[in-house]
Amino acid sequence: MQNFQQKVPARAWPEVKALLVDMRDAPSREKAEKRRDAIVEQYQREFPEVCRCLLDDAEASLNHLAVSQRHQHYVRTSNLVERAFVEERRRTKVIPHLWEEGSVVMLVYGGLIRVSDRWGKKCFSEFDQQQLRRLREQLKLDEQEVSTGEGSLPVHTRRSAASAA
Repeated sequence: MQNFQQKVPARAWPEVKALLVDMRDAPSREKAEKRRDAIVEQYQREFPEVCRCLLDDAEASLNHLAVSQRHQHYVRTSNLVERAFVEERRRTKVIPHLWEEGSVVMLVYGGLIRVSDRWGKKCFSEFDQQQLRRLREQLKLDEQEVSTGEGSLPVHTRRSAASAA
């Protein structure tokens, strides 16, 4: 939103923002893409840079629609990650001298563990777990290619429902 706001004059921003929020909060990816196309058609002449940016970033900005609606908010925003970075910056101000790489790694690792613990407390119903398994199958996340000296062999890994969720 901040990228778009910088490219739109202040007088037009409330209207454009409402359309972008409507696109982001669409009930399905297909409807979001239709809304994106309508925005591009409406503003192509007036704000070509906004339309270019919207078309370039639409794929990434609509990925949250692939998960269940209950969890879209958690996937759409990066608040947990951003909070971890804020915590790291706060700690590095308190600890002005990080003399070795190991102390920095421990600091970052501690922040990531805290974020992981918070994310792990999210509850997934059986329906949510089924949707996540289906999404993992579509994205082929359970099949990984491992490179060996003679070539690459496909390795199939199985994960529990808890780790898939």
